[in-house]
Amino acid sequence: MSGERIDSLDKYYKQLNFIDLVCTVLFWLNASVSILIFFLNGYQVVREVLTYVFIVTTVMFFIADNYLSIYLIPSVEGKRRVHLISKSLDVPLDYEITQKYYNNDIEPSITKLGAHIFENSLFAKEVTVRMCSIERRKILFYAAIWIVSLTIRTVDLEFIAIISQTLFASTLLTKWLKLEYLRIKNEQIYNCLYDLFLLRRDNDDARLSAKFLDCFVSYEAAKAYSGIKQSSKIFFEINDTYTEEWERIKEKLEIK
Repeated sequence: MSGERIDSLDKYYKQLNFIDLVCTVLFWLNASVSILIFFLNGYQVVREVLTYVFIVTTVMFFIADNYLSIYLIPSVEGKRRVHLISKSLDVPLDYEITQKYYNNDIEPSITKLGAHIFENSLFAKEVTVRMCSIERRKILFYAAIWIVSLTIRTVDLEFIAIISQTLFASTLLTKWLKLEYLRIKNEQIYNCLYDLFLLRRDNDDARLSAKFLDCFVSYEAAKAYSGIKQSSKIFFEINDTYTEEWERIKEKLEIK
């Protein structure tokens, strides 16, 4: 048991993952139903039923998406942030337990906080790179259909409107842009912290502590602004590889 990874915050992220999955299913269900309604022009009864389904799922998506972005993500991220500070400064601000989540042996300090953010940003930048790749394919798929629809004069304007609404009026494009922003910020924070640990000489240097705090605030601000829930599935897929990478970085930069 002592060698296993333990994170008592996982229970909160499981709920977050479930609501995120519900939002994803409802979004694609809405998109599919709206297209089906268009193609079932000669089946009035079926169209009416699907229209009611579309209305219900649209309302459900609105509720679930806003619950996720306005309440659940900020709440869970707040718990994570409190625990991060607790682990960094050895102050029991909460009762949560982690093992093998933050991996460095620095004494409780602002420098330890910087090391935690450094490790987090390493994983975060890799997770968001992969998430961006997936989102880009979705955007390209819809963009290609939209462009083709515009260039073919025989395509009904109603169908073009459906695709346009899915691409521009939904959360699809906004989510992708915010994810790209988060990816860029994660990379910038990682590079900044790499340089700070590469050049550091004195753990008590007030200027160094100020830079670590600046990186911490930038990291938290980027997560708060984007409101993006980073993929747990991708995190666990890359966990072993980048845990080894983190160990190599610690040895190279003498983070101990």
